[in-house]
Amino acid sequence: MRCRPTICSRAGSFGCASTDNLKNVRFCGPYLSRALAGLGVKASDDIVVAVSGGGDSLALLHAMSGLGWHSVRAIHVDHGLQRQAGAWGARVRAAATAMGVPCEVVRATVTRTGEGPEADARAARYQVLSACMRPGEVLVTAHHADDQAETVLLRLLRGAGLAGLSAMAGIRAFGPGRLARPLLAVPKAALAAYAAEHALAFVHDPSNDDTRYARNYVRHALVPVITARWPRAVESINRAARHARSAEELLCAYVAQDVAACSAPDGALRLPVLLALAPGIQGPVLRAWLSGQGGPPMSEAKGAEVLAALAMVPRSRRQVLRFGRAGALRRYRERAVWTPGDYESAEPALPQAWAPPFQDLGLSDGRRLRAVPVLGQGVAASRIADRPLVVATRTFGQRVLVPGRGHRAVKKLLQEMGIAPWERSRAVLIYADEALIAVAGHWVCAPFRAGPGEPGFVFHIES
Repeated sequence: MRCRPTICSRAGSFGCASTDNLKNVRFCGPYLSRALAGLGVKASDDIVVAVSGGGDSLALLHAMSGLGWHSVRAIHVDHGLQRQAGAWGARVRAAATAMGVPCEVVRATVTRTGEGPEADARAARYQVLSACMRPGEVLVTAHHADDQAETVLLRLLRGAGLAGLSAMAGIRAFGPGRLARPLLAVPKAALAAYAAEHALAFVHDPSNDDTRYARNYVRHALVPVITARWPRAVESINRAARHARSAEELLCAYVAQDVAACSAPDGALRLPVLLALAPGIQGPVLRAWLSGQGGPPMSEAKGAEVLAALAMVPRSRRQVLRFGRAGALRRYRERAVWTPGDYESAEPALPQAWAPPFQDLGLSDGRRLRAVPVLGQGVAASRIADRPLVVATRTFGQRVLVPGRGHRAVKKLLQEMGIAPWERSRAVLIYADEALIAVAGHWVCAPFRAGPGEPGFVFHIES
């Protein structure tokens, strides 16, 4: 029987005010303070404001500078895509200085990925902002209610699900800190009025007028037509985004229960459990599990393709389903694991000598081998006292001496232990006097095992 999930949703995740009466919103310092407080951002937090130089972000910076908070600074990202970009950076720095706010101008390198110039510039911008943030710092951006409505429309036209239609969250984890959007309940008109009231001299990026770009087309061509027929459309679209987020949070809470049921203690995906779920649930559970393992977002079509492949058990009971450069989903027997794109090249360079008292041993792939003193488990301390050990990985066709069992093929031994094929080249083998006595985290040779109450060492790997 499925338990009722607990929804942990922060109040005010869309800002401190409802977007149902946008015409009544007046932006000012006190409003900003309340909006940030509604997102859990305090005056004692370290704040960095992303400033493009446009009217919205300058209004945000000006209001932020007047709050008298503990620590406020600004960052301007120069994408290098316009001839005037250098001059814009200088103007932003001068404006911030006049407000008493230190400002850093950082050049971004925009890499073409095939996703389009808007997406490429956005990815470069957020990469720079994340890299420039300090631990615990809160990045504050000037995204407003009109931006939110545009985002919902763009994602709707792309066929997004609940997560996409939820659009931008008011607060989320980002880089070494958090990303806050306190103006999602503020219309652009209110920010323009604030900028005019305080005579803020902002820059205008001509690329924002180019309707060849999707967001600009929605902003300049689509939204005016919609609001001409439905004047409060922006409010309604924002309200729909809030409803979508509430539904998404509820769905995620239910899906988390199935992800837990489908996950082995080591995080691997238990395929029989996944495939026994109702067909409509399998896709969301697979996507949620993959996200939790650090995998990439997966479209509905890709999810269906992966599920179909997993349902067909190959004779070898092995599968490798690749996700481009991001990594691969690897199946062995009835389990699947996610491995990142650089996994296959990250093999430890061994052998290495290792002797008591067994200090942590760093491996070249970033993992660490540890020996944990225990009683009644692992390798008996008395059997390896004053004996230097050798730590190594498997080589092709290798055979080793196993005390009590003669010479055995390492491949066969690792297979008997249930170690997946892609893990075998990374398995850490521990030898004493050329005899294999343990495989870290998996196995201890019987003649070397500690008896009940006997001091021993458990060898395991930490990532």
